[in-house]
Amino acid sequence: MSNTRKQLENWLKTIDVKGDVLDVGGVSMPVKGRTKSWDVNDYMILDIKDRNTDIVTDINYPIELSKKFDNIFCLEVMEYVWNPITALDNMNRLLKSGGIIYISFHFLFPHHDPSSRDYLRYTKSGIAKLLKESGFVIEDITTRTTMVPEVLRVFCNIESKVYRNPDEIGYLVKARRI
Repeated sequence: MSNTRKQLENWLKTIDVKGDVLDVGGVSMPVKGRTKSWDVNDYMILDIKDRNTDIVTDINYPIELSKKFDNIFCLEVMEYVWNPITALDNMNRLLKSGGIIYISFHFLFPHHDPSSRDYLRYTKSGIAKLLKESGFVIEDITTRTTMVPEVLRVFCNIESKVYRNPDEIGYLVKARRI
């Protein structure tokens, strides 16, 4: 298991889930069964893949559903999203007022398959801006860190003398719909 995956799984084991859940992009690795507790009434998966998916759609385009959820998980998906404002606006509209989104973002991660759909990486300030503009208030950001910080420090020193937190490689975010 990769370092970033271990950090994600450890983070999930701290989360108590209650209410209705939408798992965005969860067909490959559903969140169900990976959290600390699971007291869920209704669990649905939204994905572009048409297998074991309750809602087949692309989060990059506007979505209108009458169903609202207490929680949304969007794990290891945002690097495949080319239209993050629309995707986050969709997730905001799919949450009940005061609902919670659990979302992961890569900042520094290798280009990977499907490489034709691996689009974006996110800084902490970029995440804060995107979530705020999409109607969320961040409650917690857990920083993912590298296992080899000295390697990134050398890289950062060579590429730029102005850098902060060279061991940060991604973020795990809990945010609430306003």
